[in-house]
This record gives sequence, C-alpha cells and structure tokens, in this order.
Amino acid sequence: MTEVPEHLLRRSQERRAALGLAGGGGTAAGGDSAVPATAGPSAVAAAGATAPPVAAPAAPKPALVDEAPAGPTYIDFKEQTRTRIPAWVMPVLLVLPFWAILYMGAFGERGGEEELDPMALGAEVYRSAGCSACHGASGEGNGSFPALAGGEAALTFPDEADHIDWVKTGSGPFAGQPYGDPDREGGQRGPATGGMPAFGNLSDEEIAAVVLYEREGL
Repeated sequence: MTEVPEHLLRRSQERRAALGLAGGGGTAAGGDSAVPATAGPSAVAAAGATAPPVAAPAAPKPALVDEAPAGPTYIDFKEQTRTRIPAWVMPVLLVLPFWAILYMGAFGERGGEEELDPMALGAEVYRSAGCSACHGASGEGNGSFPALAGGEAALTFPDEADHIDWVKTGSGPFAGQPYGDPDREGGQRGPATGGMPAFGNLSDEEIAAVVLYEREGL
C-alpha cells in the first residue's frame, strides 16, 4: 500500500478543521483520525465522500449599538411668545384713520358762532327793546316821541358817540332842556320830557347796533 505523503495528510486535516469536521486535529492532537495515516488516496476520497455535509457557519449577529444619548433640548421662547395677528385686525387698522377724520369733523373744535350782521342785530334790538313802541315801527315818530327815519337821528346827533350816550342814559338828565346838535337846522330838539328810558341793560354791542340801525336803517 502506498503511503500518503505527509504534506497531503496535513492539508487534508487543515481542510477538515476549516470545515468544522471532527478529528480535524489528527494524530498531532492525540485524537483518532477519520482516515488512517497509512490509507491510500482512495481511502481518503472515500472518507471525504461519506462525510456528512457541513452547514455554513451562521453569520454573526450584529452587535447592539447603544444609541447616543440625546443632547440637551432647547426651547425657543421667541417661538412660544410669538402670536399670530388675527385676520380682522388689518381691516380695522385701515379704517381707523378715516374714522378719526370723521370723528374730528363731528366732535372736533368748531369755529365760533357766526357773527350776526350789526344791521340785522340793530333791527332786532329796535323791535325787542321797545324802541318801535315809541318811535314807530319804521321810525316815523309818535306824538311827543320824535321821528328817527329819513336821517333825523343823524341830524340830531351828528356825532355817533353822542347818540350812543343818549341811548345809554335816556332823556332823564336832559329833562326840560334842549338836546342834540345846536347847529341843527331848525335848532336843537327839546326840551326833553324825560320820558325816554335808559337802556344801560343792553350790551355795548347791542347799543352800537341799534344806533347804527336808527341812523342808517330807518
């Protein structure tokens, strides 16, 4: 019988050890060898043919990797405090200036009361203060009360200031005396009877207006 070369036997043992078959250690490890050292090539082939199939080694399980600890959580306070503007705010902001203009026009400062025309005010005072009751509605005069129309008042008192004083004081201070312009055509008026009352209760504006009306409006 032909002796199996040592290098072939060693190669067969290494291959069996790599495949995980028993006896891979051979006689060098002190165990029984599945193929005698003196066996020929046919015996080695027969031993390899009758050996049970070897399952492929299971793939190693992947090592469990611990997840890295989560980092610190940051809170965006700006995002939390930011609030959305309601949709109705924009139309209100657009209308607000127009509303302010209307408000100022309705309740804002207004100009002073319209100033009454002095001639119109004088006519009103002439009727309401009782002048028309004595001197006539149109200044035509009435008995002992002289006429004022047709410029008669201006002829009696050429100086308007004297006319104003006459209305304020009345005819009392001149009772029994002539009054008015001494150079008046036909002489002074009078003597005064003292029957004309004083109108000091009227304002200066009202007296000036009624004098203007008697001099230029009648």
